[in-house]
Amino acid sequence: MLVRLYDRAILGLAVTGAISLFVITLMIVVDVVLRNTGFHPLRSSSALSEYAMLFSTMAAAPWLVREGGHVAITAFVAMMPQALRFAIGMATQALAVGVLGLLSWRAAVIGFDKAASHTMDMRAISIPAWVLYAMLAVGLGLMALEFLRLLLRRAVYSGSAGA
Repeated sequence: MLVRLYDRAILGLAVTGAISLFVITLMIVVDVVLRNTGFHPLRSSSALSEYAMLFSTMAAAPWLVREGGHVAITAFVAMMPQALRFAIGMATQALAVGVLGLLSWRAAVIGFDKAASHTMDMRAISIPAWVLYAMLAVGLGLMALEFLRLLLRRAVYSGSAGA
């Protein structure tokens, strides 16, 4: 049951990430139309687009790992013997888990620091700075979990979903 809930969360994040990309597109279209018809554009559209791009990236990235949708350069590794290719794939995934886990942890630490100091990210609109680091911490942490799942299943990431 917990696995099913986690799977739905990963899919739900990917869907909300895709929806946010659609909303960004609409905001840009509205902004351009307003500018070209002599109206004042939305002041916050640029800042909101930047926040939404960070959100959509971090929301969809774990699902992309699961689906094999991230870019993987395999031209060199494909020429290696199967056993070596498997070993390098597993080592690379272990490295990905470590690096993503470290980055997630650092983003969380910085986010807690920003929350404790009540720091605001001020652009056309102001939001608490910890929100940005929370998006990073969650997205990077979930990517680390997805690579860990592959590692524990002894499945080598190929990035071949788009091929």
